[in-house]
Amino acid sequence: MDLKWKQWCLFMCIVLASRVAEAHIFNVKDFGAKANGKTGITKALLSAWTKACESLEPSTVLIPKGKYRLGPVILKGPCKSPSIGFQVEGFVQAPSNPANFKTDGWIVFQYINGLTLFGKGTIDGQGQKAWKINNCAQNPHCKMLPISLRFNFLNNTLVRDITSLNSKNFHMNFLACKDMTVQHVKISAPGDSPNTDGIHMGISERINITDTVIATGDDCISVGPGTRNLTVTKVVCGPGHGISVGSLGKYQDEEDVSGISVRNCTFINTQNGVRIKTWPSSPVGFASDIIFEDIIMKNVSNPVILDQEYCPHFKCDKDDPSLVKLSNIKFNKIRGTSSTQLAVIIACSRGAPCKNLEIGHINLKYIGTDGAAQSTCSNVNPILSGLQFPPTCV
Repeated sequence: MDLKWKQWCLFMCIVLASRVAEAHIFNVKDFGAKANGKTGITKALLSAWTKACESLEPSTVLIPKGKYRLGPVILKGPCKSPSIGFQVEGFVQAPSNPANFKTDGWIVFQYINGLTLFGKGTIDGQGQKAWKINNCAQNPHCKMLPISLRFNFLNNTLVRDITSLNSKNFHMNFLACKDMTVQHVKISAPGDSPNTDGIHMGISERINITDTVIATGDDCISVGPGTRNLTVTKVVCGPGHGISVGSLGKYQDEEDVSGISVRNCTFINTQNGVRIKTWPSSPVGFASDIIFEDIIMKNVSNPVILDQEYCPHFKCDKDDPSLVKLSNIKFNKIRGTSSTQLAVIIACSRGAPCKNLEIGHINLKYIGTDGAAQSTCSNVNPILSGLQFPPTCV
């Protein structure tokens, strides 16, 4: 991450955090919400949002301390308010029954400039019932379960301090967002909860995720097509499936991915560490300028994995190679322990071999008893710029 990008991230955090300091407060209790009420706070929240959005001064919608039930809501802009906050201090619960959702989002923010979502409260997706009926791994025509927090078409957004608990599907999803910061957030779901990605994004740019703890049943962070200039720092991931670029190449005309920086992160008891994944038999696509650096692994399966034959559930056509072209990729200063003997996997596509892939310092120890850590490489002639253990691509 260059100096200008660091300066921009710091500037955005300062500017965004200052928005709520003198905002006019729209407390949902003033619109009829009651803690532990039987009817929930959906109507009260929508009324408070409408008033705050129409305000000509900085405004904040407040859910105060207490326990509240909230149905599906879409909180829309554009707003007249120059900046709008959404402050959660209470414990907010979604309907536990997925049948109560007609769309694939629980709390949806869209078409807003200058949103700050913050507070010491918890957003509880109550996903336990939904996980039991999630059959999307076997059924491609399954009904999508709701994502806890959807951010669609937002500019200049800050998410900080909140907790997202037990989402039915992804905890957070960013679509077509620009200039977004996630800071000091906690995301939590059991390691066996299906499809509960911590943060997923696509067609978004200038995203900064920092100082965040993610424990979930799928990818802690997943980077979809069209993501550009993403910075991830000081994230603790685990349990979960690691931090993944991809999967890419599943659909026609996917937008390129570029400028992905993952640094100073720790992985604990995850199924994967840092990962790039593309589908076999894929259309042409591009992903470039991706760096994973200063990474600590603690009892991680597949700590370093680049897989261009990604095939979950073994339902893929592997006759033709992936045509997603990967270039300017770097793995450096990755250290710790691997729970699998094969600690480094670099499996580039035979149809579009990786270009300018650099492997720097790697120091991974296998914690099993059947030998030392190993690596495997295919369809790549990497640049070796440091000391690697296990020896990599030799």
